[in-house]
Amino acid sequence: MINFEKTVKKTRILNPLKCFEEDTITFEYRTDPLTGRNTTVIKGMLDYISKFLVSDGELLNSLVAKTRVNCPFCPENVKTKTPMFTEDFLKEGRIFVGDTVVIPNLLGHAERSVLVVLSKEHHLKLEDFTPKLIRDGFKGGVAYLKTLSEVEPLTRFPVFIFNYLPPAGSSIFHPHMQVLVRDRPFYLVNLLLEKSKIYYRSNASSYWSDLISTEKKDEERYLFEINGVEWLVPFAPLRGLNEVQAIVKGRSNLLELSDNEWGGLAEGLSKILQFYHKQGYISFNVMIVSGPMNEHLDYFDVNLRVISRPGIQALSFTDAWALPYLLWDGEAVEEPELLAKKIRKFVRADV
Repeated sequence: MINFEKTVKKTRILNPLKCFEEDTITFEYRTDPLTGRNTTVIKGMLDYISKFLVSDGELLNSLVAKTRVNCPFCPENVKTKTPMFTEDFLKEGRIFVGDTVVIPNLLGHAERSVLVVLSKEHHLKLEDFTPKLIRDGFKGGVAYLKTLSEVEPLTRFPVFIFNYLPPAGSSIFHPHMQVLVRDRPFYLVNLLLEKSKIYYRSNASSYWSDLISTEKKDEERYLFEINGVEWLVPFAPLRGLNEVQAIVKGRSNLLELSDNEWGGLAEGLSKILQFYHKQGYISFNVMIVSGPMNEHLDYFDVNLRVISRPGIQALSFTDAWALPYLLWDGEAVEEPELLAKKIRKFVRADV
């Protein structure tokens, strides 16, 4: 039922890096099985841009020190320099779970936008994002969603977003994530919901269930399972740097997830961030998308995407450019199957 379509194209050049010998560059045009979105896989690109993906340690340490001064999210400031919820929404003003603090966003990206401060530490290496730290952040976000669903049941489309460090679009160094909730779905969420419904009606089965079954049989891109959460590398990545996907089987919105399933997301994400750290990365983005919180959908499953981002350097290289931003195409700098192989090797060595 699921087709993994790709077309291979090649072009010849006289390569100055090889003394102008004739060289062949290979492109794979892949089509996302659900949305039809195009992704170009450029073989050899990862090696070419790898020098931009590592960080200047001295510059990073300098920025950590500078941004630590008067940081509103650090423990001595978080209760005096961050917003509070109004009493009619939450009498306590803020939500606390372990070291996590949930606060309203001063300038949010949705009518109900909050920040989840994840740690007392101002800066973390990716290997320091432990399952407990991530899980406490998720718990804080869910506590907020439960309150919101009671107060404003029509504000029902949530997403969780991590933007860690400036290369990932964060204006604050301190580890945090965002929970954005609107009365209408974000464009990608709406696209996934619509395409999932069409697939369900055409095939009498869930695309997400079929995707898991297909990937587990093939094993080229499948990674592992934790507490009902399945982890894999997508066939046609949305972006390009080490993209990994997780699917929570049979749960269509974030309020349906059990503690075990949140634990599966937290533990799996921690493993992927440890892999990124091993590869030399310091920055990442995550999104967790959900169906509407006030109903169960048989045709949609909650899913997560995580990508690594470039390093911090004086050159300020970014992978955010015209192809994904304006043309809306995806691009991958290495074959997803090779990435999956590297992650499986790392995870199994860690067991």
